[in-house]
Amino acid sequence: MARHLTSGWGETARGGVAAGIATGRKARLLRAAVFFLVLTLSAGLATAGPADRYTKDKVKAPDRAASAPAAAAPAPEPEAKAVADEPAPNFAKASSKLALGTTAVRSPADFQECVRVALAQSPLLTKSSIEIESRRLDVGDAYSQYIPTIVLSTTFYLRLPEYKNTVASSAYQSVFNNSSSDATQNLSNSISAANAVYAGNSNNRNRKTYDLNFTTGAWNPMLTAFEVQAKKELVNIAVLSHLKVIDQGLLRLGTTFLQLGMAESMLNLCKEKEDLAVKNLEYAKTKTGLGQGAQLDVRIAETRVGLAKAEAEKMRTTKSVLLDELKFIMGVPFVQKVTVDLNRASQQVLEDFNPANVSDESLRKHSFKLRIHEYEKSLQRKNIALSYIHFLPTFSFGFTSVSTLNNSSYKDDTTSLPFMYPNLTLNFPFDWWTKGRDVSRQYKKMAQLNVEGRNIEFSVMSEFQQSLAKLRGANSDVKLAESSMELQKLTTQQAQFRYDSGQAEYDAIVKAMADYLDSRQTLLLKLYDRDVAMLSVRSISGDFQDRYINASVMENN
Repeated sequence: MARHLTSGWGETARGGVAAGIATGRKARLLRAAVFFLVLTLSAGLATAGPADRYTKDKVKAPDRAASAPAAAAPAPEPEAKAVADEPAPNFAKASSKLALGTTAVRSPADFQECVRVALAQSPLLTKSSIEIESRRLDVGDAYSQYIPTIVLSTTFYLRLPEYKNTVASSAYQSVFNNSSSDATQNLSNSISAANAVYAGNSNNRNRKTYDLNFTTGAWNPMLTAFEVQAKKELVNIAVLSHLKVIDQGLLRLGTTFLQLGMAESMLNLCKEKEDLAVKNLEYAKTKTGLGQGAQLDVRIAETRVGLAKAEAEKMRTTKSVLLDELKFIMGVPFVQKVTVDLNRASQQVLEDFNPANVSDESLRKHSFKLRIHEYEKSLQRKNIALSYIHFLPTFSFGFTSVSTLNNSSYKDDTTSLPFMYPNLTLNFPFDWWTKGRDVSRQYKKMAQLNVEGRNIEFSVMSEFQQSLAKLRGANSDVKLAESSMELQKLTTQQAQFRYDSGQAEYDAIVKAMADYLDSRQTLLLKLYDRDVAMLSVRSISGDFQDRYINASVMENN
């Protein structure tokens, strides 16, 4: 009887040990699988960069190995000629990816050609065009916020507390308290108590040493929708800022072209002054050789020749500096030779522009300040709506495993997948007083923007009126210079008549002719001032935008 009891107890113990070993092996396999899953997720998160996220306007970059030969290949001749023959009006925005000198320049280059090349590769437009691309990337990032970010949190325990085996204690108490004369019943109770002891020890050995938790941050799709719209407004503001830079670049290009035209005219005038000084020198030498003049007259005449040559050299230097400035605006390397067509430069730049055709409505339509301000007001209206949306709750959801530190008795299903339990969290803060004050603050900001809009509109009209007044003053100066030049011309004719009739010396003709050339030089300066004033009026009126910039395809509706 004792031998049978011992044998039965051994078989039961071996069965319990075998079951424990199987359970432990299953738990270890489960831990290994979970650990491999965590490593895989961590590696994926480490290798996935920001550029791999989906954006609305994302374009896959070509392979470097494939793009290198294309970049090294020279451009074919017919294509370059086709680019050079493109019309000037309605150019698109400048591309920041073009290098300096990549656009062919037709020679001699008139103002239309200079505008075409500048819009294609001017370094002045690079920063603002990159800002547009940056803002469009922000729009793509805003769209990605529709997908909530999932965060994996895991805790690994280096040491776990042991559970107290209360079941085994109760089983032993039951064996001692409920002993009977039936040996079979006592054996069954003993086996149950032994299994309870082994099961308690096995649970302590096979417990998970980690906790897992998948959660999302605070998520509100309505806030994301407003953020997307706000990012689009910022894109439009960046586009208008870029167009403003283009407009200022065209104004700078036109001013430089007018300066080159004036320098060319002044250089021709300096040649006439030099010819006159040379003739005066010959006259002085002849007069001195005949004994009718002094050597001092010859030295004075030689000084005038040197002065005329120095003035001509100065104008050539000025023209060279202005040509370098023109190359910089166009994005052409300084070592590249560019021939500029300066024939009727003012007509090339100003064309048939008439300030009388400019209306107040046209000024408002073409004012970048007002258009940007309208987008700022639209942004503020969205901020007002957003201040109301902040009253709505935010959501978060996730999956959580049962903590291994929890000693409550759950159903024993945590040893096999799935062992994650979904949850939904609703955050509803009751800070209505603070949020109500934010609503009032946003309305105040809107009122401030309305006042600023009226001030901007007034400043735009005032700037245009000041430009018109400056243009009228320049026209008056031109008329005065023309009258003075006409007077000097008549004086020169009078001196020529007196010299022919023997009433005056050749010195009188030289003096009258020098005064006439000075009056012509003054007229050239006044004409330049008038052309610059007209160019400023044309730029403010928005005529440059309608002529050279296709703004309708650039703004993001």
